[in-house]
Amino acid sequence: AEEPAGQRAGRDKKGKTQQGTDKQRGELAEMHCMLKAAGLGFGVAKPWGESERYDFVLDTGNKLWRVQVKSTYVARVPKYSVNVCRSIGGKKKTPYTAEEIDILVVYIFPEDAWYVLPVAAVAPRTRLSFFPSGSKKGGLYEKYREAWHLMKAAPATPDLDRSAALGG
Repeated sequence: AEEPAGQRAGRDKKGKTQQGTDKQRGELAEMHCMLKAAGLGFGVAKPWGESERYDFVLDTGNKLWRVQVKSTYVARVPKYSVNVCRSIGGKKKTPYTAEEIDILVVYIFPEDAWYVLPVAAVAPRTRLSFFPSGSKKGGLYEKYREAWHLMKAAPATPDLDRSAALGG
């Protein structure tokens, strides 16, 4: 049986390599991110279905983080721009909030560059620009490049710190 074009990421009808649809590229970025996180020692869990605002949950052992992944393949010299929002009815661009996600991870495929941003550093923006190769002004988000450590340092919980059961 002939497989319809676009049903399989990687090849078109003639066998020519392609990058797939936007959805397929997004799914690839999510998988790549989960593999990266697991390789760094984090636990990773994927929610069932696509009803949540986050793509997966990252487990540090002390805290669960709701992670949304965004990516880009294309540079608009000298920067990479990424939409960091969700659409309502395919039209209105709505920024993510702290009630929906904890961390936004942006992956820039051509540069193999990861940006790990707390939602507070992003909201209420709907589009971000990245300069992984540098810029005259410096990139606003360069301090978040490879900032996986932000999720390893879980904030102290005062109630647990004073717990008699834990010797506090």
